[in-house]
Amino acid sequence: MTRFTLLFAALLLQGPAALAHHTGREVMATVYHQEFNGEPLFCGGAPYRHWGVSAAHPWLPCGTRVRVSHRGRTLTVPITDRCDCNSIDLSAGAAYELGVPLDGVATVRISY
Repeated sequence: MTRFTLLFAALLLQGPAALAHHTGREVMATVYHQEFNGEPLFCGGAPYRHWGVSAAHPWLPCGTRVRVSHRGRTLTVPITDRCDCNSIDLSAGAAYELGVPLDGVATVRISY
C-alpha cells in the first residue's frame, strides 16, 4: 500500500482527528436530552448517564479525550457517542460544570 492509501484509509476509519491534533477550535455545543438517559451509547454500549461527564461528536474516535472550554471554565470529557451534529453534544453533567445552558446552545472551544 502506498502512503497516500494508508492516510486515506485512516481518514475514512477515524475521521480527520486521525491525521492531526487540533487546539482551540470553536464549535457550537448542545446538550443531550434527558430522554436518552440509560440508553446504550455507540462507543462500547455503556448506558448514557445524563448527569455524568461525557460527550458525543460526529467523527472523533471513541475514547478521545476532548478539552472543552467555556467562559473561563475548562473540562476534559471523553467521546462516548456519535451525533448527527456539526459540533459537540455534551452530557448535562459536563454542560453544568462548564456553565453551558442546559436548554440551549453555546459556543465552546475544543482541543484534542
